[in-house]
Amino acid sequence: MVYLLDILGVIANQIPQDLFLMFEIGIMIIIAGILGFLFRLAKQPLIPAYIIAGIILGPLSVGLIQNVEVLRVLSEIGIAFLVFYAGTEIDIGKLREVGKAATLGGIFQILLLFGAGFLVSTWLGFAGRAPIYIGLVVAFSSTMVVLKLLADKKELSSLHGRIIIGILLVQDIAAIIALTVLTTDFTLASIGLALAKAAIFVIVALILTKAINPIFRIAAKSTELLLLMAITLLFIFALGSYVAELSLVIGAFFAGLVLANSYYKTEIQGKILPIRDFFAVLFFVALGMQLTLISMKFVILLISLLVLVMLFKPIIIMFLIRIFGYTKRTSFFSGNSLAQTSEFSLIIATIGLTLGYIDSGLFSTLVLLTVITMAATTYLIDYDRFLFDHLSWPLNILNKVRSRSEETPNFIIPKKKIVIFGCHRMGRLFLKAFREEKKGLLVIDYNPDIIRSLIRKRIPCIYGDISNTEVLEKADIWSSEAVVSTIPDIEDNLTLLERIKEKNKEIIVIVTANSLEEGEKLYKAGADYVILPKVIGGEVGAKLVKKLLRNKKEIKDIRKEQISYIKSMHRILSERS
Repeated sequence: MVYLLDILGVIANQIPQDLFLMFEIGIMIIIAGILGFLFRLAKQPLIPAYIIAGIILGPLSVGLIQNVEVLRVLSEIGIAFLVFYAGTEIDIGKLREVGKAATLGGIFQILLLFGAGFLVSTWLGFAGRAPIYIGLVVAFSSTMVVLKLLADKKELSSLHGRIIIGILLVQDIAAIIALTVLTTDFTLASIGLALAKAAIFVIVALILTKAINPIFRIAAKSTELLLLMAITLLFIFALGSYVAELSLVIGAFFAGLVLANSYYKTEIQGKILPIRDFFAVLFFVALGMQLTLISMKFVILLISLLVLVMLFKPIIIMFLIRIFGYTKRTSFFSGNSLAQTSEFSLIIATIGLTLGYIDSGLFSTLVLLTVITMAATTYLIDYDRFLFDHLSWPLNILNKVRSRSEETPNFIIPKKKIVIFGCHRMGRLFLKAFREEKKGLLVIDYNPDIIRSLIRKRIPCIYGDISNTEVLEKADIWSSEAVVSTIPDIEDNLTLLERIKEKNKEIIVIVTANSLEEGEKLYKAGADYVILPKVIGGEVGAKLVKKLLRNKKEIKDIRKEQISYIKSMHRILSERS
């Protein structure tokens, strides 16, 4: 890397002035690309890599970049695309899936962390508006990093994954409100005026949500025009927010919100994503270029904020999730995943520096806080089960918070029975089939909504986790005829197989896997049968098509039956939500 920088320095002295900007952007991309590749090999998030690239290129190191103002404008475009994309991901339906845990829990968490950050910074001697910026920075968690890590682990659809997504959506909305207020002079009149302007943007966005689909339907005939129309919408709203004397971030967010419910949202996201990533790289590199050496005062602040973000924040979230009726395991995974600051935190810090409310030392401290916590999150999420197992005893304090969701009736559990773990879509099909066979049944699930639904139907059930030994003992699982796990979590299923086969090898164990590789591991561990939904779906689909081709008259009956099933499932899911 040192030799590369020396070579780039020699080349820089020979570049004509009119080409120097292009050369500087090229340098930023080259260094960010190399570091990003190395960070990916080390399974680290990419944002810290880009910021470190900025540190290398900035005044703290070789100082190769000179057109700082031009690059700052490009980084602001990066902010606009980041926030625009965040707006397209706002889905209120996702909040309804986990209800109060995400909405009220998310709001309480933001308020508590903001208050803690404000008080700690004030106690350490920071005054003016600096404590406000510090409080806001520690309050939010990273949507980009957390969703990427959960997607890698295939946990976005898990219960704790849905809760995390809901909390992050609440945080994103709160961050936009905060950014609206930060552009004012903090008088009631100016805050009220800014919020009123933002409300106008909301109304316009809601109106355009209804009107935009016909326009994009025409544009969708050309992939080039579809992308151009999406970017046009972004800049219309961004310029509108500038005219309204609001931050362009506000306009960019509401432009994304217009497309959040568009029929073409997914296709637009796919086309916008590479552009967002390109300009985001420039933004994060520019952040690193603005960092300076920090004094002992800021080192103490950094350590204090690390404790707040990586210890206090997850504990607060754990207790809030527990209060709203979820298990110790779900509460831990939710809190553990959100122990970092956000890309919105970086935007807030950048605005504070630009407006002169925080100095370069505090700005550098807040950026370092984000770099450290984002990097640590990779390990916290990758090793969440290891941490949960080894912290099980101190986490028992969560059991002191009782909830109605756990106080399920004491059903008479039959000795000879079939145990079903997970009663969502696939589990519901097994439940129906076994009930028709008049088999003794017991359902174990950690979703309170599902448990309440089963209680109403007088179906024996237990609220708990597949990996919780106490739940297995309570269910007397060792006397079962068969155990069916519809939960596609490889680690949980391996643990379940080990415990069952160790005590009673006669029990038939059927588990679910996401891939052929996972299926092979589960068979080696002793599974009697592994459900592979994608493989089964393809096989059943192929057989059905062959059958219909031989007897086309049957298609009407099969079609009618499936439509009826889809409608009934929609009704069940809507009743639950």
